[in-house]
Amino acid sequence: MRLKTPAQPLVFCFSDVTALCTAVQALYSLRPALPGRLALSRGRYYLCVYARLRDRQVVRRAAGGESLGPAPVLYAYYREHGLEISADAIKKLGAALAK
Repeated sequence: MRLKTPAQPLVFCFSDVTALCTAVQALYSLRPALPGRLALSRGRYYLCVYARLRDRQVVRRAAGGESLGPAPVLYAYYREHGLEISADAIKKLGAALAK
């Protein structure tokens, strides 16, 4: 059975840049083309990862951090009231960290 709409993205929260970079590196090594967005709001980093339903458990383990679950509206709030750093964070930041 297929979903009629894409699965909601998973949102992760990181309090420091080291934890964020570790998570992005792990996700990039898992799936380099995994879509993800990154925002900064109130001193915390929010990573929004678009993973298929069958990949969610693996993505949660690889990302670590505080999982806020499937929360596209919450991420949109942080993006609008904070600063969106990247619209393609896993691909761009992951490639930079892999060098």
